[in-house]
Amino acid sequence: MIMRVCHLSHGAVLMVKKALTRTMSGIKASSTAEYFSKNLQQVGFSSPTKAVLTTLKEAMDNSLDACEEAGILPEIMVEIEKKGEGSIRNTDQVLVRVGDNGPGIKSADIPKVFGEYLASSKFGMSRCSRGQHGIGISAATTWAMQTTARGVGVITRCANQDKAISCRVEVNLKGNKGLLKEQKKIPWDRPHGTQVEFLFDGRVQINGEAGILAFLNGNILVNPHLTLHYRLLDGQKVSRNRVSDELPIIPPATLPHPHTMKLGEFLSHGLLFGKMPVAQWLVSAFSRVSQTTVERMKADDHLSTKLLKTAVNAITDTDFKCLYQALQKAQLRAPTTSSVMAIGEATLAKSILRLGEIDFFSVVRAFLKNIEAGTIVQGGSTITQQVAK
Repeated sequence: MIMRVCHLSHGAVLMVKKALTRTMSGIKASSTAEYFSKNLQQVGFSSPTKAVLTTLKEAMDNSLDACEEAGILPEIMVEIEKKGEGSIRNTDQVLVRVGDNGPGIKSADIPKVFGEYLASSKFGMSRCSRGQHGIGISAATTWAMQTTARGVGVITRCANQDKAISCRVEVNLKGNKGLLKEQKKIPWDRPHGTQVEFLFDGRVQINGEAGILAFLNGNILVNPHLTLHYRLLDGQKVSRNRVSDELPIIPPATLPHPHTMKLGEFLSHGLLFGKMPVAQWLVSAFSRVSQTTVERMKADDHLSTKLLKTAVNAITDTDFKCLYQALQKAQLRAPTTSSVMAIGEATLAKSILRLGEIDFFSVVRAFLKNIEAGTIVQGGSTITQQVAK
């Protein structure tokens, strides 16, 4: 048997030692931002074309939500331009600029909004909402950083500020924190509002069901209170004025329905109610659970009076499991739909008409085609097709 001796340089030995140390030191944790930076396809950045649409969607959703929650009728301006060749093969450098007349963002919150994953004022609220988890707009910032090595440009002004704040936000992937750069105060012609500017590698698709125009028309359709101005590439500026001066009523958050919860969620929910008696907790902390439901569970599942009178923070995991199983077997009404935002037939009709003329013969023809196919095969690229869809 012949043994070959391999002589390594001192530098190579150090590299091997470091590699072995990393391997033997155990499991390494990564931040939320690191995870999403390597899995952006999970949040809408699966292709350069989707990157443009997702960035636009996230920016517009933020603008609409901010305006509605502040009681402001939204007016949004969208501009999309090509700025040159992208660094990724077969892409362009795309500029997406979205501005609004919302309440503006406080200086301390700017890095959280655009550079921190899972930072949201609506996280965990059980009501109709365009977004809850604070992932999308931070993912757009990350995509811009990965493809053009720059984050998002932000200009924002609150009503009580003399000047607007102009800055650039990047994501600190290791710490899941937004980094504020190039911050300065500038004069701005808007009394309040926010404008974001993303420059990144992408491909712009204007027409078709997955195109920018279909997305914008869809927003015009379902937001009759929205005034939207947009300019796409070298096209002319288009304006669609609102047809309703009434803001949609933001639905209240609803209590969780037991049949939509897993056991772990059920236990975690219980920890929020401390010394409250179990019977009171079941009735007051869940939707569709009444005192009659509790009495029926007591009879059918042999829940003791002692357990129902015990404080929630004093019962065991076994007790939680028994309560959970009893609720899963209970006949409960379906979850309420009161958390869904309604548009209204009259304003929806006006919103349809502001998009242009409708060929009702084509609507019926596309509708019948969809029925015949058992799926949507026509609808989306024009207003007529969108109505059919």
